[in-house]
Amino acid sequence: MFELRNHIARLSALLLATYVGMAAAQPPSRVAVVDLLRTLIAAGVDVLYSSELVPSNLDAPDTDPNGDPMSRAIAGLGANHLTLKRAAERAYIVTRATPTPAPTSPAVAGAAVAPAPASAARASTLDEVSVFASRYEFTTGTPGEPTGFDEREIGQMPGAKTDSVRALRAAPGLATNLSARPYVRGALLDDVLVEYDGIVQAEPFHFRSFQSVMSTFNPSTVNRADVYTGGFPVQYGTRSGGVIDLVPQSVVSGYEYSLGASLLSYDLETVGRSDDRALEWLLVARASSDDSVLQRQLSEMGEPSFYDVVGRVRWSVDTASAMTLGWLILGDKVTFASPEEQATGRSKDFSAWLRWEWAPDTALQSHTSLAGTSTERYNKGSLSLPGLLDGDLRAERSFSDISLRSDWTYTPSALLRWNFGGEVTHEHTDLVFVRQETIADSLAAAFGRAPDATILSRQSPASSTWGLYASAHRRWQALEAEIGVRGDGQAYQGFGTRSQFTPRINLRYDLTDGWHTYGSWGQFTQAQRVDEYRTEVNQVAPDPASRATHLIGGVAHESRDAINWRLEAYRHHWSTISPYLDNTLGPVSLLPQLEPDRVLVVPANADAAGIEISAQRSFSHGLSAWGNYSLSRVTDDVNGRDILRSWDQEHAANLGMTWTKRRISASAFAAWHSGWPQTPLAVVPASATLPGYLAVGARNSARWGSYFSADFRLSTSLPFQSGDLALWLDATNLTNRSNFCCVALNPDPPTGVPTMEDQVWSPRLINVGFTWKVRRP
Repeated sequence: MFELRNHIARLSALLLATYVGMAAAQPPSRVAVVDLLRTLIAAGVDVLYSSELVPSNLDAPDTDPNGDPMSRAIAGLGANHLTLKRAAERAYIVTRATPTPAPTSPAVAGAAVAPAPASAARASTLDEVSVFASRYEFTTGTPGEPTGFDEREIGQMPGAKTDSVRALRAAPGLATNLSARPYVRGALLDDVLVEYDGIVQAEPFHFRSFQSVMSTFNPSTVNRADVYTGGFPVQYGTRSGGVIDLVPQSVVSGYEYSLGASLLSYDLETVGRSDDRALEWLLVARASSDDSVLQRQLSEMGEPSFYDVVGRVRWSVDTASAMTLGWLILGDKVTFASPEEQATGRSKDFSAWLRWEWAPDTALQSHTSLAGTSTERYNKGSLSLPGLLDGDLRAERSFSDISLRSDWTYTPSALLRWNFGGEVTHEHTDLVFVRQETIADSLAAAFGRAPDATILSRQSPASSTWGLYASAHRRWQALEAEIGVRGDGQAYQGFGTRSQFTPRINLRYDLTDGWHTYGSWGQFTQAQRVDEYRTEVNQVAPDPASRATHLIGGVAHESRDAINWRLEAYRHHWSTISPYLDNTLGPVSLLPQLEPDRVLVVPANADAAGIEISAQRSFSHGLSAWGNYSLSRVTDDVNGRDILRSWDQEHAANLGMTWTKRRISASAFAAWHSGWPQTPLAVVPASATLPGYLAVGARNSARWGSYFSADFRLSTSLPFQSGDLALWLDATNLTNRSNFCCVALNPDPPTGVPTMEDQVWSPRLINVGFTWKVRRP
């Protein structure tokens, strides 16, 4: 098996080098017009068209496959005497073209495509209308001003070939290094809501006990991602920090399937649509291949492995309704061993949902879903530092829930939209945490720990939760507003009921065609799930719901022929917040629960504030660049003092660039930020009268050196009669910079005082692979 993996790696690299020149000479290909419209929809533009006017077999010469989605759609439609008629901002209808020349692009804010004459309008009467978009309303703007990523942007981001969530690090306000799970504007990891196909996913990440280094979603599963860093609408409940909303991959017609392999995984993917049977499907399955890349990601030598399956089948019952069956399966296991530390972890997750979409007319749409989740996690290990610490750990956590959710949208006109809905959930979990540990008196005193850290906790809590929400979205000539309210409640088994009420408002004002300002104010609550109990401190009663207030203001400029940029300022204040566990010496550890620096942080409140600026520019059809800068600060109020959170990054800047030419694509991404906070440590040697000891300074009062990572991606696609062969290379931290993050303590028996060793986030990671894809119209 090892030889086979080496052959795969060598073959991928050889084919990539051999064909990169050949690809540049490939002639222009033809493409289905519906696929051009699908790409435009994925870019966040609503398009309404008739399947009679744009049948699945209608194609056009794709003279510029790397151009922007709007230009490609206009060119493809124009080749078939069709055009786009503007219905609202970023919303268009496909109609027959007039004999007069059409505008270059309706993407410029305020521009409109000339209406067709009466004869042409009659010819394009829409007897059968098909709408393919993530949002169905022709109202402008999106409440909360999310940062959106279409499938092209996700696929081009270095490091995202095996993980779509990695691409989101380009969004301002997100902080992440080794882990794929982002901190959103200083909020805790658990404060971020993740949805896929409109279904809440509890923790869709692999190796959750070992930094959650990758998510379940590769680019084949995601068509679009919206990241809300604050001010999100009322239909997103239960979390107080941010939202990651992932829209599943789909095709407008035909089907495609692919087989692939890389140094990380073997992949099987298929997505398609059967018009005869009114079915759509998506199936993506992965299993780990060579464990060397995973070892480098986890920064430890061992035997990690994983698998995941994401599937979805959608059946259009009739023109007004559709049913979707979806599922997500993931599993992983890992074993590490060293003279001082042994760790074993495994997890299994299964999530399934049934979703009903109903649209009896163009004004009313609804989505109702029934979903269930089952999760099992097991973690076991030991840590021995002679003379300092000796501990054993066993942690088990099984969780299940079932939820019913219904969302309704009523759009009586293009300028008004009502949204209302509700959800109920029942949760149950079994929690076991067994730790037998003794810590040397001097080390325990340094970190404020008890010398005997032994604990036994066994619990089976359960709860039922519910939520109701409603909002109104109104558009005037230049002003747009959404006002919403949400109510949530919980019934914890044995602890009675609780309830929360949260109002929210989002505003947008269009100064000119290309300029707009926006603002948001709202309250967001987060009730503790029963699987989030802090078993290592034997928590037995649920925390009060966290409550955060978001205040956001910004200005944005959008233009097709100039720089698009956005400036935003925010302040998030948590007036009520749950305690959390943290490691003083740093987050990278196989067994953080056994480390002597494990502490419980109990804030009275918390604050996050900052300013973010982001910009994007297309220099030509094949060259574009983007960047952002953030100035921020996030603190906990602990005993009357503001203490920086361990992931605070005062300054952060990202810069990316993408170049494409025919079937060759290259992209680069550079990330830099201020070093995360560090707690000063010093070893005080023994004197004639006093033994040596470890001196620990004020928590998070110093900083590590700045973090920098340069990432690169190169890919090419070779067409054959039977399919396309894609070859790619992905490199993370290409310069192999040592970004220090943590301190490891090592025993020194002669002195009885530990020595210190600095650790780094992630070394250079290089992954190569290939994909064979077959597409049928």
